Amino acid sequence: MTTQEEENRIAEAVAQQLQTIVASQQEQFAKGFELTMKNALKGVDKANAALEKERKAVENELDAVKVLRKKAEREGEKMAMEAYEAHRDQYEEAARTELLRNLCILHIEVGKSNRDIAVWLDVPQPFVENIRQVLKRKEQYHTDKPKRTILEGSPKVWLSGAGRGGDVHFESRETAFTCWWEFGAYGTFIIVEIPTKEKWEKVTQLPLEKRMNVLHFIGEQIVLSETYDKGSFIIGENVLSVYDADAKAQ
Repeated sequence: MTTQEEENRIAEAVAQQLQTIVASQQEQFAKGFELTMKNALKGVDKANAALEKERKAVENELDAVKVLRKKAEREGEKMAMEAYEAHRDQYEEAARTELLRNLCILHIEVGKSNRDIAVWLDVPQPFVENIRQVLKRKEQYHTDKPKRTILEGSPKVWLSGAGRGGDVHFESRETAFTCWWEFGAYGTFIIVEIPTKEKWEKVTQLPLEKRMNVLHFIGEQIVLSETYDKGSFIIGENVLSVYDADAKAQ
């Protein structure tokens, strides 16, 4: 065997051995890759199972939230209706007062007398005169200041509460009582529940003849503190309606 033939035989043997080694390595790589993929797929399956479990949990939570929301809506509607029913008389009177107030403004502006307006709208003449005086004070360059109601007993009035309502507190040496108030109903700035003539003495421990003076004092103090003395008020049977300076009928 020549030297060249020996070299060719060795080269062929090396090539076969190399092919065997590469094939073995490829097989080992394939097995390793297959094992890795299986493990990875197991991880994916576990992850997917966990995600599916989480998804169902979220769906259950969303369903629970929907149920709670519907319940809250029902409860909110129920609470709103209960609140309305609790003060139905005050709300309805505030609405009527606002309507009559705006109608009075229209009649005053076209020059009708207090008597004609009172007869036409079926309201007391002092109601019309009160609105006329409010308009008069709003005229440009008019400098007259309204007279303040003076009460004995060092009376004080203040509002408490949060959100849209609370209590109006009246306190003097004679007595102390509270009334409910709320913002912005029926075009008014503030509506205040007031004791009717029939309930006045029981609620306030004050004689009936003091009712109007006390209510005027309360109205003036609310206008002073809540509208910077630029608003007005109207006293009704169940409601004292306070209007700010920007209200339509001011």
